[in-house]
Amino acid sequence: MKRTFATILVVLLLASTFVVPAYANSAQTHWRGVDSTGAVVVDGNCPIEVTKEVLTFDVSEFPDNYYREMDGYLAYTGKVTAEYTFYNPTDLTVTATLAFPFGTQPDYASLYDDETQAFLTFADTQKYDITINGEAIDKEIRYTLKPNGAQFKLSEDLPRLSDTYITDAFYSPTMTVTKYTYIVGGANKEGLIDKETYNAANVAFDWDGGDGKSKIYFPEQSGFHTQKDGDGRFGMWADNGDIFSVYVIGQPLSTPLVMKCYQDGGVEDKEEIAGIVSLTNTETMTFEELALENWKEETDVSKVDWYNAVVAAFNEGSKGNPTYNYIYPDSNGLNMSAERFMNSLMRWYQYEITIEPKSSITNTVTAPIYPEINGRYEPSIYTYTYLLSPASTWASFGELEVVINTPFYITENSLEGFTKTDTGYTLKRNGLPEGELEFVLCSSENPIRPISPYFDTVWIVVGAIAAVIVIGGGIVAFMVVRKKKKKA
Repeated sequence: MKRTFATILVVLLLASTFVVPAYANSAQTHWRGVDSTGAVVVDGNCPIEVTKEVLTFDVSEFPDNYYREMDGYLAYTGKVTAEYTFYNPTDLTVTATLAFPFGTQPDYASLYDDETQAFLTFADTQKYDITINGEAIDKEIRYTLKPNGAQFKLSEDLPRLSDTYITDAFYSPTMTVTKYTYIVGGANKEGLIDKETYNAANVAFDWDGGDGKSKIYFPEQSGFHTQKDGDGRFGMWADNGDIFSVYVIGQPLSTPLVMKCYQDGGVEDKEEIAGIVSLTNTETMTFEELALENWKEETDVSKVDWYNAVVAAFNEGSKGNPTYNYIYPDSNGLNMSAERFMNSLMRWYQYEITIEPKSSITNTVTAPIYPEINGRYEPSIYTYTYLLSPASTWASFGELEVVINTPFYITENSLEGFTKTDTGYTLKRNGLPEGELEFVLCSSENPIRPISPYFDTVWIVVGAIAAVIVIGGGIVAFMVVRKKKKKA
């Protein structure tokens, strides 16, 4: 039997704030042409024009803090459809690979299978088609790391989408990784920690950062302290019998790490206590094997995307501590299960289109939408954001039309000119407006915000702790252009 998994703070969901999706508009990054001899030529800016974009938001219900499963999909219907009319003004046939990023999967909608005791793939990516001139085309779901809380940035997120293992300044698939495995209390239980006296004991080791040829990855790490001699001390909570591993990525250590036991919450020299931590095994693997250690085929993430996401997560986890060359293990769920790591992966639709010379096509992309939920109002308000600015990268932008099909009320919006209709709201304008499209929906025309500053501050903090981050989508393109011979 399947049931729905809710976050650990489920009792607080109705009163907190959830920052969720921002849907990125179409964006062009580069294009290339292939002439009749097969030579690749780059010719300035991409010539493709957006003559019209129609954004249709279908919001007949607000997201809940949990979902039921129905016919293999989550029974949630919120979606956005972006319909682009692309025009090719050149004498070239343009083949383009497009990528539409539409967000990380929200924690509150993960499905859990009681029988297998495993989280299931979040099934909201296959129920919508991508079409060209009304005909459905093939699409592929791609994944890249989206660091927790980070906003979508084309210059940072697009390079993470690669069809091959990404080239990194430090990590490579064949790099040596040495895995050191330890047991708390000694291999023969000859050095047990006195848990009656030290119920929250720690074990720790010192590492000076090496010479830059190695990085430490300690998945069970729970603390870090800089010592008087400049070394870093890496610790974890420990119980007798605990088995844990430390990975050294790159050059192996000349001597094994020395593990010591410390009293509750302490890692200072004077807080050392009796206890033995034995090295039980040393093995080597490649970095590719380490990166794919938690990968599961049932996640539907390719090995290439998973590997590249781990590299990005390792680099993110090293940003705050370059001196000690270690990876903070909880960075984006690195040290957790495959299902948890997937919560840090942004999903993309990837597909291909072809535009003939002096011709137009209509490309329609539909994706699920998950708004920011603010429970500090009565009733709650829901903020939807669509990033318009990336569309400025196209050669030109014509008309923008926004249609919001909803029984709810718009209480705030970033663009002037919305007109109330029988089915919701609509807006039309020429050219791309400055800023982004943002609108707030509520079941009441006049939601009330509590006036208590104490209440307000408390739930801002709770909202930050319980936030579910989802970064949304649009289109970015890689162009392959072939010159078409003119008819005689």
